[in-house]
Amino acid sequence: MSLRIVCMSLAAALLPTLSAAAEAPLDAETLAQPREGESATLDMVSIHRFGDTYGTFEVIVVWIDSVRPPPEDYFARRVRYAVNCDEGTLTLAAVGLIDRAGQLYKRMVVPPGASDPVKPPKGSDEAKWLQRVCMF
Repeated sequence: MSLRIVCMSLAAALLPTLSAAAEAPLDAETLAQPREGESATLDMVSIHRFGDTYGTFEVIVVWIDSVRPPPEDYFARRVRYAVNCDEGTLTLAAVGLIDRAGQLYKRMVVPPGASDPVKPPKGSDEAKWLQRVCMF
């Protein structure tokens, strides 16, 4: 009887953790997108061009909501993109998780070919980033 109570208590304790993990997968493409309460900013210093066509840059995603504090398990992120200026496309290359002390906690590298190049919609933040990177 007491084993049954222990098992039920353990299941009840783990259920919120398991359901939260199912709701928010920790893959690079999900983490690259800013969520509610966050802002993404182009890091101008990170822009690197390789000839006239190719380049890379990073975007910093941070918590900006002054009303709500960030969740306890929150990580700011540095998202790296590869660009093709001739085609006007972005490709996700890596996402780095930054802890509250500003240190790199984890980096998820997206292997070549694992993420499809995307042409960002006109007027979007991504289109503005692409334009700035390709004008250098």
